Amino acid sequence: MDAPEDRDLTLQRASADLLAEFSSSLQKFLWITPKIETQNDDTLDLVARKSVRERKTDHLMKLLEPFQEWPQLLDPRLSSFLPSLSSAFVDYLFNHRHHYSVRRRRASEGVIPLPRGICKVIYTFCKVRGEQVICRFLINEPKYLDPMLDAFQSWGQVDDTSGKLATSYGPMVWEERYIMLLWLSHLMLIPFPLVTVSSKGPADDSPANVLQIAMSPETPAISRRIAQICACHLSAASREREAARRLLVRLALRPDMRDCSLLESLIRWAVSFLQDEEDLSKSIYTYLGILSFLNGVIASAQNDIIAPFLLPLFKLTQDIPTQKSPIFVAIFSSALGRKLIIKILRSITLQARQIDYSASPSHSLTLIDTVLDDVIDQLLTFLADMDTPVRYAASKALSVIAAKLEPSLAAEIVGAVIDSLDEDVFWEELPMKGTNHQSNANSVTPTALRRNLTAVNPLRWQGLTLTLSHLIYRRSPAVEDLPGLLNALVVALGFDQRSSVGTSIGASVRDAACFGIWALARRYTSNELLAVDASTVSSVAEGGDASSILQVLSSETLVAATLDASGNIRRGASAALQEMIGRHPDTIKEGIPLVQTVDYHAVASRSKAILEVAVGASRLDESYRRSIIYGLLEWRGLGSPDTQTRRFAAIAVGVLATSRTPSEMETALSQVQEALRGLHYGQIEKRHGLLLSLASIIIEAQKKEDKNRSNLSFIPSLAGLWETFRSICPLSHAELTSLALRPDLTGEAACALISALSLASIASGPSPSSRMQRPSDETLMSCLEILNLSLLRTEENTVEVASKTAGNLFGILNLEQRETLIEKWAAPLLVKDLNEPRSPGKFIGYIAALGAVFQHFLSPMMTKTSRAQRVIIDALLCQIGPIVNIDPRVAAIKSLASGIFTCKNPVMTAEIADILLSCLNDYTIDRRGDIGSLVRSEAIDAIGVALSHNLLSDLESRRSILARICGLAVERLDKVRFRAWTCLRDHWTLLTEDETPLPYSLQDVNYTSTQIYFEQMLSLYRLGYLRVSLLEGYVSAAGAGSDSLLRSSRSALASYAKHFSATDLIQFCDCLSSTISRNLSNDRILVPTLVTVGFLFDAGVFEPIREAEHCWRNLFALVQKSHYKSGNVHKLEAAVKLYTGLARANVVRDQVISKLFSMLLHPFPSVGRAWLHLLMSCEVFCLPSVVQIRNATAVGLFIITDLQELRRVNWSGSTKMLKKVVQDIRQHLDTNRQSM
Repeated sequence: MDAPEDRDLTLQRASADLLAEFSSSLQKFLWITPKIETQNDDTLDLVARKSVRERKTDHLMKLLEPFQEWPQLLDPRLSSFLPSLSSAFVDYLFNHRHHYSVRRRRASEGVIPLPRGICKVIYTFCKVRGEQVICRFLINEPKYLDPMLDAFQSWGQVDDTSGKLATSYGPMVWEERYIMLLWLSHLMLIPFPLVTVSSKGPADDSPANVLQIAMSPETPAISRRIAQICACHLSAASREREAARRLLVRLALRPDMRDCSLLESLIRWAVSFLQDEEDLSKSIYTYLGILSFLNGVIASAQNDIIAPFLLPLFKLTQDIPTQKSPIFVAIFSSALGRKLIIKILRSITLQARQIDYSASPSHSLTLIDTVLDDVIDQLLTFLADMDTPVRYAASKALSVIAAKLEPSLAAEIVGAVIDSLDEDVFWEELPMKGTNHQSNANSVTPTALRRNLTAVNPLRWQGLTLTLSHLIYRRSPAVEDLPGLLNALVVALGFDQRSSVGTSIGASVRDAACFGIWALARRYTSNELLAVDASTVSSVAEGGDASSILQVLSSETLVAATLDASGNIRRGASAALQEMIGRHPDTIKEGIPLVQTVDYHAVASRSKAILEVAVGASRLDESYRRSIIYGLLEWRGLGSPDTQTRRFAAIAVGVLATSRTPSEMETALSQVQEALRGLHYGQIEKRHGLLLSLASIIIEAQKKEDKNRSNLSFIPSLAGLWETFRSICPLSHAELTSLALRPDLTGEAACALISALSLASIASGPSPSSRMQRPSDETLMSCLEILNLSLLRTEENTVEVASKTAGNLFGILNLEQRETLIEKWAAPLLVKDLNEPRSPGKFIGYIAALGAVFQHFLSPMMTKTSRAQRVIIDALLCQIGPIVNIDPRVAAIKSLASGIFTCKNPVMTAEIADILLSCLNDYTIDRRGDIGSLVRSEAIDAIGVALSHNLLSDLESRRSILARICGLAVERLDKVRFRAWTCLRDHWTLLTEDETPLPYSLQDVNYTSTQIYFEQMLSLYRLGYLRVSLLEGYVSAAGAGSDSLLRSSRSALASYAKHFSATDLIQFCDCLSSTISRNLSNDRILVPTLVTVGFLFDAGVFEPIREAEHCWRNLFALVQKSHYKSGNVHKLEAAVKLYTGLARANVVRDQVISKLFSMLLHPFPSVGRAWLHLLMSCEVFCLPSVVQIRNATAVGLFIITDLQELRRVNWSGSTKMLKKVVQDIRQHLDTNRQSM
C-alpha cells in the first residue's frame, strides 16, 4: 500500500515552533511568577503552583508527541526543560506537599495537582526519548530521598476511618507512580550508606509482614520502606512495574545493602514465591514482576556477587516450561513471561561464561557446558514462538551469546541457524514438472531447481532470519560462513506465502532480511565481501549481475525497495542499498545515481515506487532492468494480491519492455507468454496481471511507433497475439461468469488486451504485408463473446475497460457486425413498460458501450444522424427516464457526455436538453441518502461538455440550464456545489452574457464553502433569469447546510442584502415570498426558505422596510399556508421563528401574536385513531414533538411580548389542561395593552 505523506520533513520544519511554544507554555504551567535567577543558586526565588489545569497538561503532552518520529530533535532542549520540571516538583515537595492530601468538599473539575501534571509531562519525555536519557536530568541530591518516599506513601494513603483515599484529587495515576519510582531509582546512586540518610520510617517488622522476608536487623528503615514500596508495585500491570523492578535491583546491589544480606534475602524470597503452590491468588503480573527483578539482578550484578545463585536460578528457569505447576503454567502461557525467561537464560549464560573457576573451586566446570547447550537449544525453539516479542528476544539472545563465545562455537550457532532454514523446504524444477523433497534433489542439476517455501513456518523463518541479522550486526559469522549466510538472506528478502484467504504473508521475514543486509554493509569490509563467490547466491540465475556479491545484493535490494508491498520494507531496503553504496564505494554500478533515484522518501508511495523509481533505476543499467522485469513478473508485481498494484506493474512492464531494442521487447513478450502458459487453474490474479502486461506492451509499442513513425511489423511476436485466447490462454464461459472465479478481473484484463490489439490493428492498416494482421473470424467471435460477457458485469473498472474496448473493436468490424451488436445492446434498454422489473445495474456495460461506439455510425450527411445513432440515442434517453434506477441513469448521462457530445458529429436535441434539465432536479433519496446527487453531478459534467462544444444554441434552453446549475452551485452538498461551480467557471461569459471577468477563480472544493465564494455567487442576483434558481439553491445552504456552511452562506447573504436600497429590499422580499409560494408542497425548499427568512429578520436586514404593508401581509399569509395542518416539526419551528421576526412589522404584529397563541394549543400530528384516543385520555401526556413546538412558540411570544407568565408554564401538558392557561395569558396581555 502507499505510505502516508512523509512526516519527517514536516516535523523538522515545525520543530522550532513546537519547542518555542512548549518553552513559553512550560514556564506559565510551573510557576505563578517567572523563575528569578541570581548568581547564587541557593537564593532562587521559586513560586511553584499548587495545581494546574488538566487541559494545559494535555496541551504540553501534545506538543511533545510528534517528536516520536524524530526524538533527537529534543536533545538540545532537554537540559533546560527537565531541570525546570524537576525543580518545580521539588519545590512542591517541600512547600505544598500537604496540599495534595487536603480533602475538600468539592474538587474542581479539570484541575489536578502540580506533581501529577509534571509526571505526565516527564513520562511523555520518557516515551519520546527513553527513560535512560531522561533520568540523567533528574535532580539526584540525597536530601530529596526521604521527602519523596514520604510523599509517595502519603499521597496514596488510605484513611483508616473512612476507608477512602486521603486526597481530594483521587488516587495517584500510574504516570505519577512510574516517574516517582524512576526518580527514586536514580536517587539510589548516592555514594554513601543509606543509613546516613534514614531519618524515620515505620516499625521494623512492618516490611517483613508485607514481604514475608527474614530481613537482617541491620537493614535501615529507609531500605525497608523502599522494599515495601517495590513489593507492592511489582504486581502492577503498567510501566510502574518496570520502575519498581529497577528501584529494587539498585537497592539490592548497593554495597551497604549486600553487607546487610538484603540481596540474598530478596533472591530467596523471589524463588520461594515462584515455587509456592499454596497461594495462587496473585495475578500474573506479580510473577512477571518477580521474574523481571531476578533478570535485573543477574544482568546487573558483578560476576563474583551473583555466581553462587546462578545454578539454582538456572534450574528454576528450566523448570518453568517443563513442570505443571499452576504458577509455572501461567507464566509460560504469557508472551511476556516467555520473553523474561529468555532474558534470564541469556543473563545466566553470560554470567556463567565469566566465572573465574580457579578463584571459585566450589563451582563445577560442567556448569557452563550444561548451561550453554541447554540455553541454545531452548533459544532455537523459541525462534518459532507465536509472539513476535518472544522471537525477537530469542534472536537477540542468541546473537549476544554467540558474540561472547569462541569463533568455533559461534560458527556452530550460525550453522545451526542456516541448517534450520533448510528444514521443510521443497525444491521444484523451473519448468514446474514436479516437486521433490530436498533429500531427492541430488540427482537434479542445482541450477535447474528453485526453492518452494510453501511448507515452511513463516514465524520460524522470521525468527531465524532475525537471528542471522543480529549475528551479522555483532560480526559473529566468520568470512568463510558468508556464502551460506548471504544465500539465506537473499532468499528471505524474497520470502512470500499466501494465507488461507489469499493474502500475502511474510513481511516480517523480508523486514528482518533488510536489517541483515544493512548490518552486513556496516560490519564487513569491501574486500571481505568481494571475496565471496557470487555464483553461490541463488538470485544470480534470475537475471541479476553476478560480477560481485555486492552487485547481487544491490539488485535484490533494488527490487525490494521498488516493488515490495510493505512501505516499511521498501524503505528498509532503500536504507540497506544506501548503506551498501556509501560503505563500499566504486563496487556497485552507477552507485550514486542509483541511490539518488531509490530515495528513502521516494519509495514511500507504492505507485510512485513502481511507475517512477523502478523505471528510473532500470535506465541506469541493463542488469537493473532485467532484475526489475523479473520482479514485476513474480509475486511482487503481476502476481500481487492487490489489484491496483497489478495494474501499476503491468504499466511498468510495458514501459520497460519497450524501452530498448526490439529484441528485448521480443524477450519480454516471450517471458509473459511463457508465464501465461505455465499458469495453473485458479491463478486468476496472476492471469489478470499477465494479460494486462501484454496490453501494456502493445500500447507502449504503439506509442513508440507513433513517435518514431515506424510500423509494428518490426515486432514479429505481435502478429500472433490475437490467438492468445485460443492457444495461449483460452477462457471458458465459467471464468467470465462464475463469481467464484473473479470474472470481473478476467473480463477487465481480457478486454484490455483486445482493446490494445484492436488499436494496433487499426494503426497497421489493411496492407497484407503488415505483421499486425486482423484477427480471423473464429478469433473475432471469441473476442466478441468475451466483450459481451464483460459488458454484463457491474464493476466500475470492468465496465470502463469493456466499453473502451467496444469502441476500439468496432474499428475492425464491418457494418453488418456493428449493427447486429447495436441491436443486441439496445434491445434490453428500450423498455417503456413501467411494470417490467429491472435489474439495478445489469446493463450498465451496454449503456457505456453504446456511447463509446456512437462515433462509428456517422451519417454520410454530417447534418443528420444515422439510423444506428438514433437507436443509440433512444436507448440512452430511455435509461435516463425517472422510472430507471440511479446507476443506469448515471451511466447513461456519462455515455451521452463521453460519446455523443464529443464525436465528430455531436448531437443535441431539445429532448436531450429537457432531459438533462430534469436530471439537474433529481433529488431521489433512499436508505443510502441523497443518491440523486449522483445524477445531478453527472448531468452538470455532461452540460459542461455540451457547452464546450457549443451544442446549446437555443437561448431559452441554455438560460434555463445555466440558471439551474447556478442554483446547484450554492446548494448544501459540497461535491455537487464544486462541480457546478467548475462548470460555471469554465463558461462564465455564457452565464453573464457579457465580458464581465470572473472575480475569483477558485480551484479547490474547500473554497466553495467560504464567505468569499458565496458573495461572488450572490453577485449574479443582478441577472433576472438567474434569481429564482439562485435563491432556491441558496436557501438549501443557508437554511439546511452544515454549521460551517451556515456561517459562511448566512454571513455572505446578510452582508449582500444590507447594501440594498429600500426598493431593492422590497423586491428581494417579494422574491423570497415567491419562493415560498412556488414550493408550498415541496418541503425540501420550503423549510430552508422559512429558516433563511427568519435569519434575515434576526440579522436586521428588513429593518429599513418595516412599514411595507403589502410585503409583510403577503409574507404572513404565505407562512400560514406553508404549515397549515402540517405535522412537520422542522417546518413548524421554522415558521415560529419567522413569526417572531415578522412581529417587528407593525402592520401584522397583532395577527402574528394571535397566530402564535393559537399554536400554543397545537394539536397532535396525525396518528392512528386508536393511538389518538389513548393519548387524549391521558391528562398529562404529550408527544415530544408537540412539546418542542409549544416551547418554541412560547419563546417566540416571550421575545415579542415580554410576558413572564410564558416562562412559568409546563408546556408538556395536554391541550385540555393548557387551554385555560393560554386564555388567561392572552387576557393578561390584552389588559396590559389597554392600560398602555
